[in-house]
Amino acid sequence: MSMKINETRKYYESMTAQDLCQCDNCQNFYRRISEAYPEVAAFLSGLGVDIEKPHEAWAIEIEPDKLMYPDVQYVVMGSKSDFKETEVSGVKIYLADSYPPTDVDEEHFVIESGPYYLKNEAR
Repeated sequence: MSMKINETRKYYESMTAQDLCQCDNCQNFYRRISEAYPEVAAFLSGLGVDIEKPHEAWAIEIEPDKLMYPDVQYVVMGSKSDFKETEVSGVKIYLADSYPPTDVDEEHFVIESGPYYLKNEAR
């Protein structure tokens, strides 16, 4: 298999809270995503990805107490040749066309997922 699941898992295990964005919208995502989207969390975990540690995320306020995260990105180690786009619980998961630098030296690719709808706990 060209995706390196164990290496991906180690990548996420090595990340600390200080490695993640500290803005309110991202902090809201980290706290709520696993409970709100357990099937997506399980699917991503099968790739070695920790849903609570995105490479990149951003949100749009769609109601005073609700945020939409349209495009959340994750790093996956290995080659993208075995990755298949899919949809889990209404969330599309696909290869990202563009993304911020990953600072990863080994072979990897970035996937994008969304949209996610979460209660805005900052309110």
